[in-house]
Amino acid sequence: MESSSSDLSSSTQPPSLPNFLCKVCLRSFHSERGLLLHRKTISKYNRPTEHIDMLPSQTIKEFQEIFVYYIHKKLSKNHTKAGRQTVSFPCTKSQFFSIFRGFIHSFQAKRGIYKCFFQGSWGKKQLNYIFNDEQWSIKHYDQGQKTYIVLLDQSNGSRNFSSEHNRVKTSETNPLVVLANQRAFGKKNIKRKSCYKRGEVIIEWRERKDHEINDNFCYAGHITMNFYISQIRSLN
Repeated sequence: MESSSSDLSSSTQPPSLPNFLCKVCLRSFHSERGLLLHRKTISKYNRPTEHIDMLPSQTIKEFQEIFVYYIHKKLSKNHTKAGRQTVSFPCTKSQFFSIFRGFIHSFQAKRGIYKCFFQGSWGKKQLNYIFNDEQWSIKHYDQGQKTYIVLLDQSNGSRNFSSEHNRVKTSETNPLVVLANQRAFGKKNIKRKSCYKRGEVIIEWRERKDHEINDNFCYAGHITMNFYISQIRSLN
């Protein structure tokens, strides 16, 4: 799976823009050399260390199914649940690398955090492959209602993304939810800006550590997935 995932990652990697913008993390560079160095650094993040084991295919399949199960638990049919959602559960480093190797785009060495970014149609295609399931992002209900994860292209520039974001948000937001939020928080309330963008899926892995009073340490790997959901109803 390692080689095929690397091939898919490179084949679905959009070409760089004239201003040398990384279309995954949206970081811009002054030269093509800077962008190439950025991609070279990213390739290092995807090389497992000697302490990471690549898991058997059946074990990987079972972990994929577990992941999709927890994602679907967050795809509620209730309109008040629309918006940002988080899935988080224990995950070993070997499990994380066995599935997301080739798609890791960021590593914070001091905090030991790996990150993967997905957006737009090509991000959806990558996640279809990662989870081995084309239905991972959508849940069907009766009367033609569907709850789905929002994936938008953000790399065409902030102006284009903002207009698309506003268009989708206006057409999908339940007016009753807007009214309830206004009553609850007040129109003058300034919401804290989220570091997670609507239309983007971010997956993070980190190792959590507890230091006990007797100098005993306990460790546990944890994976977190942040995304936005919305609902739609078919007229048929």
